[in-house]
Amino acid sequence: MLKANLNSINLFIVGDCAHMAKLVLGIDLGGTDCKFGLMDETGHIVRKAKYPTRGELGPQGVLENMAENARKLMGDDVMRAVGLGVPGVMSSARGFVYEAPNLPGWVNVPVGAMLSQALGLSVAVNNDANAAAYGEFWAGAGRAVETMIMFTLGTGVGGGIILDGKLYTGPDDTAAELGHMCVKYDGPRCGCGAFGCLEALASATAVRRMVMEALAAGRSTRIEIPDNELELGAKAVADAAMAGDLLAREIFDTVGQALGAAVGTVINIFNPDMIVFGGAMANAGELIFDPVRREARAHSFAKPFSRVQIVRADLGEDAGIVGAAGLALKAERG
Repeated sequence: MLKANLNSINLFIVGDCAHMAKLVLGIDLGGTDCKFGLMDETGHIVRKAKYPTRGELGPQGVLENMAENARKLMGDDVMRAVGLGVPGVMSSARGFVYEAPNLPGWVNVPVGAMLSQALGLSVAVNNDANAAAYGEFWAGAGRAVETMIMFTLGTGVGGGIILDGKLYTGPDDTAAELGHMCVKYDGPRCGCGAFGCLEALASATAVRRMVMEALAAGRSTRIEIPDNELELGAKAVADAAMAGDLLAREIFDTVGQALGAAVGTVINIFNPDMIVFGGAMANAGELIFDPVRREARAHSFAKPFSRVQIVRADLGEDAGIVGAAGLALKAERG
């Protein structure tokens, strides 16, 4: 794999020219970065790039930059389809974003029409967590199963649902908000305003809050705390836990218990073949997966639990671009 750094751009070229006959472009729009990937019709990535989102430019500026950067990556290759994953509440049928909290000014934005006009190509727009789930189903950990649930663990907790080989989004495109299942009715308040949501107990934000609450209560720890507490990431806590720090291990056990309760509920409702965990927090490995499996078994019936595989995602940060491309290809085929 050849990697070239061009200013703030990360460009990757994968594979050979044999894959460049007719490609699909997947775009994953995030609050910080926007990722792009060209791939063939099997989900094999040919080229990919990452650029700063520059959310301060607002919807028009972000989408203009997105179109320019997409054209750079596409070059002279022929596109079969273009897909875009966007964070926030949206309508995939209309390609319309109602609200994207992490993108300033993104309220009632006709994203699909705007990007389509800029590129001269039709664009399939989907929620970013749904796109990531579809990516893992199409070309990642779930490619051999038909029913799969994905949890994405990061700043918040997102999700995606694949039922009998199809992405399920609900009539309003708001299904799979797995982070807002109540797993502890008297638990901490979530950013959504409710109490005891999974996101309030099992996200990187929740891990940081638990560390700071413990320190305020006088607990000792070997967790490395930065001068700016907002820069404390889950990785530092995971590293301390792996080194035997008692507080860090207690926090990850709490995270795993909350996730396990949610997973047990999902197993009972959907009887899935597989549950996939993606996002940076999933890299904590057995610190999370041990309590997840233990609690999931305690909260689910034996028969569906015996079927389900609980695994880490295969595609890493590429899941969003792969899934966006896969959904675009699916829409193009009709």
